[in-house]
Amino acid sequence: MVWEMLLYIYILYSPDWHYQSTMPTFLFIYGALFAIAHSQVHFGIGFKVHYIVLCLLCIPRMYKYYIRTEDRSAKRLAKLYMITLLLGSLCWLCDRLFCKLISRSYFNLQGHALWHVFMGFNSYYANTFLMYCRAQQRGWKPKVAHFMGFFPYVKIEKPKAQ
Repeated sequence: MVWEMLLYIYILYSPDWHYQSTMPTFLFIYGALFAIAHSQVHFGIGFKVHYIVLCLLCIPRMYKYYIRTEDRSAKRLAKLYMITLLLGSLCWLCDRLFCKLISRSYFNLQGHALWHVFMGFNSYYANTFLMYCRAQQRGWKPKVAHFMGFFPYVKIEKPKAQ
């Protein structure tokens, strides 16, 4: 999860980064040190807070790309990203706060399992939206298409080399 968020931070902030090699190097070292520390200390709630902070670092830049995007299908991807993030967080939070109550009831919504489902879709929508934005930055004329009429993906037309 942390590596995914570090990748998003790289994709979101790298176009404005002045020194090309320092950002990926820093993010890699940061991720490696965090992985080593987490494997030894098992942060628990610290891991969750860390993940939330990394998510919050991405949201302002995602919003910047959202307001600069004119394509409605691409904007829908960003909205689905936020919706799945909020629904996944809500499922996780309800599961954590009401675990004892829910486990005693006849019907268990499986909030943690739903969190994984929503966060899986969240990762997909984030990657797809970022792919669209990156292709647009490079002037590749991206379009959002749908596989089987449902799953969105980015179709890219690269200009012919001269």
